[in-house]
Amino acid sequence: MKKIQLYFLAASLLFAMASCTKTEDISNPAANAATTGTLNLSLNNRLQAGFIIDSSTLPFLQAGSLPSGYNKFRKQLTYDTLSAANKPVVYDTNTVITILTYVKGDDSAINRRSINFRFFGVPTLYPGGRATSNWIKPLSNPPQSAVQAAEDSIRNFAPRSIDVLNTVAQSTITVNTTAPFEITKVKSEVQSGISYSTYLIKLSYKIPPSFSGKLVSINFSVSSSTIRNDIGNVNWNYAFRVR
Repeated sequence: MKKIQLYFLAASLLFAMASCTKTEDISNPAANAATTGTLNLSLNNRLQAGFIIDSSTLPFLQAGSLPSGYNKFRKQLTYDTLSAANKPVVYDTNTVITILTYVKGDDSAINRRSINFRFFGVPTLYPGGRATSNWIKPLSNPPQSAVQAAEDSIRNFAPRSIDVLNTVAQSTITVNTTAPFEITKVKSEVQSGISYSTYLIKLSYKIPPSFSGKLVSINFSVSSSTIRNDIGNVNWNYAFRVR
């Protein structure tokens, strides 16, 4: 009887240990795909868009992935735009410039977004200057100048339609070499059953004569409309000036 009790105790311990053992991390790709694909799930913050500053922007890029020259604009995130040492780069009309950006996020969200480059001039004031989407802060906390307000805004700004000088867009984010875009996928990964991708987006842009004499900023977004407070919306403020 004692042996039977010991066997029973040992079996009980083994069962208890098996019950408490952490199971392997098993993902369900189909379920995750259905979740990310639902139309009720917000696209905000599922994609990140940005300008390529240098090779450290996307550290995993293979050597030779970046073109020889790109984004030759006024240095980002610097102040005192009007100083001689930090004036925007000057280009002539009909010059072709290379703009290099990236998009990364889950594939379902990427498939539902588009590519939009908006070139816009110095922003005009919204009525009252109180709109949260305005470069000009509320009157209760005004900036020292409109230049300062613009410098403070990288993602939390969508240019007004009346300020947009020109738009270059593509309805899908997919690999292609159709001018003026060149889009390449530089990374694919799966996390917990969800597929993620990173794309390099190169735009070869010929500065039109209509830009002559203007100070130009660039808005890059992955939406058919400009969206504020979205990491899929980014600006290069006062990027270049045109003779």
